[in-house]
Amino acid sequence: MVARKGRRMRADISLSRQARDFMAEILFTQRFYSAIAVLLIVFETVATFTIIRRVNYTEIDWKAYMQEVAGVISGERNYTKLQGATGPLVYPAGFVWIFGLLWQVTDRGKDIRLAQYVFLGIYVATQALVLLMYKRARLPPVLVGLLVMSRRLHSIYVLRLFNDCVATAFAYMAIFAMCHRRSIQWSGLLLSAGIAVKMNVILMLPGAAFLWWRAGGWRLALTQAAVVVGSQVAVA
Repeated sequence: MVARKGRRMRADISLSRQARDFMAEILFTQRFYSAIAVLLIVFETVATFTIIRRVNYTEIDWKAYMQEVAGVISGERNYTKLQGATGPLVYPAGFVWIFGLLWQVTDRGKDIRLAQYVFLGIYVATQALVLLMYKRARLPPVLVGLLVMSRRLHSIYVLRLFNDCVATAFAYMAIFAMCHRRSIQWSGLLLSAGIAVKMNVILMLPGAAFLWWRAGGWRLALTQAAVVVGSQVAVA
């Protein structure tokens, strides 16, 4: 009987170690990263959709955005005469093009629910990009849960519809392109698209220039800088 109890204890200890090792493998290795990332994206999609349906939308800047781009759509090209409820238009031309498209898609900005669904798509796509970059950096899956813990992040995207969301999406696409040597030549154009929506993305330029220089020397750095400047002129 003593021997039987000893075998049972050893079996229990073995099972406990296996469970511990399996949990550590899930949380700290790349073996199940892709499955965890997919589950996280599904969870985020459902959770954010539920937020849209159950939490009241908060009007801050959306109406002003729509008023500003409506002026451009009606034919006005003088920035000093483009106004919204919060004051004059202060965003670059890329903002006007993208939010002008949203103005048309959302019935001149009146269909707030449809706009929220569009921003839900932007949010989920941005999260997916971040997860892909986490995987490339071989970060442990235990960290990915932090991506869904920000209440303010959900609010910014689907309850307030800030233009920061669109600018950030382009910025992350640029970073993702920089992570791959084959696509780094597209990073300048993507970064410029973010700048064209909101100028705060320009703060990423020094870091981007350094990465371009490291990846391809002065030739790549100067080429990408020219792409950034040229695309800004083209959009304007």
